[in-house]
Amino acid sequence: MKEFNVLCNPIWKRSLHPFYRWDKQLNQHGIRVKLFLNHKDKRIRGSENLFIYSKYFEDGWQNVSKRTEKNESELISYLTDLKKDTGNLIWFDEAASSGSSDFPIISYVDVFAKKQLLTDMASYTSENANYDLRVWVKNGQSKTSSFSPCPSNQLHKMKIAWNTSVYDYRNIRSKLMLVSNYLSYKLYSPQYRNAYETRNLDVTFRGTQSYKADKAVSEQRLALMETLEGINLNINKGDRISKSKYFKELQNTKVSISPFGFGEICYRDFETFISGSILLKPSIDHLLTLPNLFLPNETYVSFAWDLSDLNEKVETIISNYNYYKEIAKNGQILFRNTLDDSQYFIDAINRMIA
Repeated sequence: MKEFNVLCNPIWKRSLHPFYRWDKQLNQHGIRVKLFLNHKDKRIRGSENLFIYSKYFEDGWQNVSKRTEKNESELISYLTDLKKDTGNLIWFDEAASSGSSDFPIISYVDVFAKKQLLTDMASYTSENANYDLRVWVKNGQSKTSSFSPCPSNQLHKMKIAWNTSVYDYRNIRSKLMLVSNYLSYKLYSPQYRNAYETRNLDVTFRGTQSYKADKAVSEQRLALMETLEGINLNINKGDRISKSKYFKELQNTKVSISPFGFGEICYRDFETFISGSILLKPSIDHLLTLPNLFLPNETYVSFAWDLSDLNEKVETIISNYNYYKEIAKNGQILFRNTLDDSQYFIDAINRMIA
């Protein structure tokens, strides 16, 4: 039996969902998981494998806006001391994007895991100003992209973990949210809607339009809103609405547009699969992400980062909707089959402890 200890922040229980869901299957594959909520817990010492969620330190070093030489030194000291009696020390960088702000600590861990990686791994070691935390931001580094490139001799430590598709996307009543990780999928399942059901809305985009903390990250979304103004279709767009209204709207939509935000992949992608809408999002051909649910023209339709072909893509899809809704069906089937099979998660853990 392999020991896999996890240090995490209890308030981020949604990200811990697969550990609860697949606990039995992990044990059957010889992996025993224990969750720890305090880095000072003495039981962590001597771990065979210790998996650290980076957001555990979000009140200090892991939050770029709060990062200082002092808290960086404290974190490095903690990792160095921890490594003395830890077999395999794994840092899970939970950044939304394929880039990373966490490279200053990579030499102090054995594995540096991410939700998604650039297919061009050499990009992480670039010493020039073209390397950004968010590679699609066109005007250089954004305010929230403070980082140092990955040292070339540390690049081998980078491994792919899992993306946010593993979270809990069931519409659980608020009274049950505190125990949602323990609720059976046989009794509570995602509210899938058949892709072939009648839909009255052509296009939907709901979400944050402008990030006050980082205007550069907002550029693509603001350009999207402007482009949608010029498309003569039945479109619902704007800021967030209530969860119940959002899902009803999405289930009544033919095309769901999901632009980049702080990262390339977001909850909306998987909510779109569940709702049976066609996912239209900027190309993510530059990414390696697992489980890979993003197959161009099979499970989603891509458009250019600069939105130069967005108008054309939207009008083509709506004009040929009977053809394109097969893509929505494929996306839902792949999402459902993948997320109902524990193997992708077991494989991910085995990659990090091999």
